Amino acid sequence: MNHVFQETEPLSNPITYWHVQSKHKNLPYHILVSVPKVEPPIAGFPVIYVLDGNAFFYTVKEQVRLQSTRPDRTKIPPSIVVGIGYPNDQDFEHKRRFYDFTFLTKENLPPHPKGMDWPETGGAEYFLSFIENELKTFISQKYPVDQNQQSIFGHSLGGLLALEILYSRPNCFQTYLASSPSIWWNDRNILKRNSSFSAFLPSLNSKIGLFLSVGALERDHMIHDAKVLYDQLTSITHPYFKVGFYNAGEENHLSVVPTILSRALRFIEQKHK
Repeated sequence: MNHVFQETEPLSNPITYWHVQSKHKNLPYHILVSVPKVEPPIAGFPVIYVLDGNAFFYTVKEQVRLQSTRPDRTKIPPSIVVGIGYPNDQDFEHKRRFYDFTFLTKENLPPHPKGMDWPETGGAEYFLSFIENELKTFISQKYPVDQNQQSIFGHSLGGLLALEILYSRPNCFQTYLASSPSIWWNDRNILKRNSSFSAFLPSLNSKIGLFLSVGALERDHMIHDAKVLYDQLTSITHPYFKVGFYNAGEENHLSVVPTILSRALRFIEQKHK
């Protein structure tokens, strides 16, 4: 027998790669899409958008693929996973993510932890316009999407952006998965907006949920800020809003992501109960 390695087609969940330039500044994005290899439900597949797609798309995609084979037990249905990344080999595109994930601020930025100058910030309004008006429209036209089951996952600065979207445009997604969010950014401004967020809730079109998580071995201020935010949000009583929180023991700022994913993905379904 001649033992020769031969290239074959993927067995399941092949990935489609798309390159797109945004309308604002013609910024390039690398979009990764995984679609379940089963018949879609009548309403279409749930969709999970993953920020920092270069770093986290494959981790989220594999959790969804494996656990959705037994949704009766895992409570995780077959879902489309969309990674929003950048056209390079870096896990984290430092300059682009600081621009895309932050809003303009009048506050003086804190000292950079590595003694560097901060990159350009304040492009989140344009990035969200790209997601809402360009990317989500494309995904909905190209794939069978359930318009009422769309989630976004972000970690660290991406987790902060997930919170910012929830606070400013709560109808943009139905579930917000904020892992170790950088609440410290902009003088902890997100902690000062509980009342304005509460005012948004009567305008909700459907049930929404926030899953907030942090690692027990992260910096003290990360853990403290996440708990403060959770306490603020649990004080809100509204039938269309649900919040969950998980402090992952023995996990640091990066190891926390694979640890919390199963809980986060189950929360997407649980928020309806």
